[in-house]
Amino acid sequence: MKQRIIDTHAHPVFDNKILKQSAKEASVDFNLKGLFRDFKKHNIVKAVALPISTYHFTNVKTHFTVKNSEIKKLVLETKEKFIGGCTINPIEYEQDDIIALEDEIKKGIFKAIKLFHGYEFFYPNQEECTPIYELAKRNKIPVLFHTGDVWGPRTKLKYTHPLNVDEVAVSFPDVKFVLCHLGNPWITDAVEVLYKNNNVYADLSGFVLGKEANKNYCDGRLKAIMDGIYYSNLIIDKLMFGTDYPLTNYDFYIKFISKLDLSRKEFNRIFFDNAAKFFNIKC
Repeated sequence: MKQRIIDTHAHPVFDNKILKQSAKEASVDFNLKGLFRDFKKHNIVKAVALPISTYHFTNVKTHFTVKNSEIKKLVLETKEKFIGGCTINPIEYEQDDIIALEDEIKKGIFKAIKLFHGYEFFYPNQEECTPIYELAKRNKIPVLFHTGDVWGPRTKLKYTHPLNVDEVAVSFPDVKFVLCHLGNPWITDAVEVLYKNNNVYADLSGFVLGKEANKNYCDGRLKAIMDGIYYSNLIIDKLMFGTDYPLTNYDFYIKFISKLDLSRKEFNRIFFDNAAKFFNIKC
């Protein structure tokens, strides 16, 4: 039986010019029909649809409510194919924004919150973030952090180190948090945060972009992930497959992750079971 897959990190924002160019470089047919063909080909039963921040490429600042509306439209039009993820900027939101966002969360439109701290320049433990975590706690939804390398020359790495999430995880033990990209290249630090905190998980998205990569680089990243798994077998149940679509294509990225030295049962956890449990997916 073909492996079922849940992609926990995708950006199906089809009118974004930066994503269109990246998709072209990755040989991705970047439209809804093309994505659904990929779903069928690779037995992808669900994807977490996330907004994206491209301000540091374009110098055009888009309010987070506009980014959320793009994902909302997709979720409402496609029914059951996507888990909607929203974003909010703790530096610019108003109380009315929290109220409006909570209403859409309660309606089931959004089931996760993604924060772009390396792009919007804040630390996860800043006081301004507290209402966001309280919102997540009230509605029992996870908060996803972009950890590790950032996309764009004017972004700031100091905000994206995975250790920044440790204090937040301790302060909000009833909220589930995800270290997107497993903190790459700070994988050891990310693994320690997962190992220490019961409420912290990670996705394996964005390790390789495009449609191919240097073999030595790929081997090094796979070894780093495996070293993290060996550090504590407990984290195997905390790792979820993700791609960063359309920055890479499914053919290449599934093969990349499939090169990890894991058993079939362990692959099933990473590709499907862990995400199904985490996002309460029934399928």
